[in-house]
This record gives sequence, structure tokens and C-alpha cells, in this order.
Amino acid sequence: MKLWLIVVLLSSARAVHAAEPLYTCEGTDPSFAAVQASSGGQPGERFNRGGALGSRIHVNHELLEKQVGQTGSIPKNIGLHTEFSGGINHKDISQWTRWYQEDGNVQVFRLFKGEQNIRSGEAEKGSPGRVEVYAPALPVAPGVWHEYEATYTIIKPVGACIFQLMHDGKDKAGNALLWPLHIDMTAQGEIHVLRRHPKSGTEKTIIIAENMVGKSIAIKVRANGEDWEVYQKDPLDKAPWKLVTKGSYTKAEGKISFRWGMYCGSKKGNTVPKDALLFVTNVKIQ
Repeated sequence: MKLWLIVVLLSSARAVHAAEPLYTCEGTDPSFAAVQASSGGQPGERFNRGGALGSRIHVNHELLEKQVGQTGSIPKNIGLHTEFSGGINHKDISQWTRWYQEDGNVQVFRLFKGEQNIRSGEAEKGSPGRVEVYAPALPVAPGVWHEYEATYTIIKPVGACIFQLMHDGKDKAGNALLWPLHIDMTAQGEIHVLRRHPKSGTEKTIIIAENMVGKSIAIKVRANGEDWEVYQKDPLDKAPWKLVTKGSYTKAEGKISFRWGMYCGSKKGNTVPKDALLFVTNVKIQ
């Protein structure tokens, strides 16, 4: 009888803990049409500086740190891309709380159902778009590796790219090099690596983790302008990083850069399919 009671109490305690929210939301979010009307910008304007405000996300830091460990500071030399505008300076991010916020050491990325990247002007030409931050470009040199490391906590998943490795320069045919790889999440909470232009006989999609809604995972990407590697582990795991996959790509001519957040794609006429929320912590670039 006593053993049964202990089991019941332990199970109940676990259930209560699992039900505790990782965040609360203060205020409301206006419709996308209302945001467009109040921003002061026009559809098709590439660098709208009007801003877009929304509700405030308050992170349950005590609970989140039980999953991710103690959180480090957010890089300050980053820029921001939103549905309305590209190239937003870090000092101006408080004007864009609809899509991006910083609560303590937590980066909060949001997208809403029915939104579009309106920088192309007309809805038929718009795409689901993005909310992403980006770090300064890094020069490449023989034998020099650069690393991106971050912990992702999926709150409301959507089909989106959550990390991009960008290559500057062009190939021999004059085509932009752009992306050797993406790290994507699905609407069901799976996280995987997507190779861009995989070589024959090489897997295009490599699963990193499944069923990650409400959970956290640490990811590391290493790149030197030609070769790249992806690693993962539990954020609280003190063991070495686990290699997920690696590859190579047309050599970058000058620089590489890292982007992270949520990018739902560039298919014309489509919109964001559902509300989405993502936390990113412990970003380190070296």
C-alpha cells in the first residue's frame, strides 16, 4: 500500500511539472492587416523602419534552465530580418516585438498564421517569409574552422528552416553559392539536416531528433568555407558532441555567415501555415 502511494505521488509530481508552462504571454497580437496599416511602411518596401509591435512573451527561466542549463548572454552584433524588413540593427529590435524579442538571455522567435513576407509587394508574389537573426560574415582561409553553437527549444513548431549556413561568392558558372546546408524543423517537431545539392549517393535529409515539442536540443555547426560538420547533444549532457553528418560544398570565395530563427520558405503566394514559437539560447560563434 505504501509503495503504491509513493508511485502515485511521484507520478502526480511529474505530471504537475510537465504541465508547467515555459512561458506566459502578456497582451494581444493585432491582425496582420492591422500591423501593416500601423507600420508606416508600404508593401514592396524592402527596408520598412516602421516596426511591428505585439504581445510580450515572459519566459519561465527557472523551468527552462532545467532543460538547457544556465543561459549565456545573447550576441549583440546581430541583425534581424522580419516579414516587413531586412537589415534591422540590434539596437532597433524593440520596435519589432511581434516577431522577435529578447527576454533575459532567451531569444524569442514568432510567426503567425496567414502572414507573408510582403517585401515583394503583391500577396500573390509574397512568400511565407521569416523571422531570422544573422551574425557578421566571417572570412574563410585554408584550415580555419568557424563554429556556431546554440540550444533550441521548440514551443510551437512549424515547417521552417531554423539555421542556415550562408556562403558568399559565386561558383565557376557565376551562380551564387548561398546555402550548403539548412537545419530544419517540421510541423510535428522533428529536427533534421537538409543538404543543399547533395552529391550522388548521399542522403539529402538526415534526422537529428524527433518529437521535440516542449524539449530542448543543443546543436553545433562547424564550417571552413568548403567542408562542414553538424553535431548534437542534450544541453545538460557533459559528454562529447555527437556527430550527425558532414559534407563539403563548392568553396566560398570570401566569407561565410550564420543565420538562425524561423524561415518558412520562399514559395510565391503561400503564407505561414500556423502560429509558431521558438526559443534559442546559448548562442556562441567562434
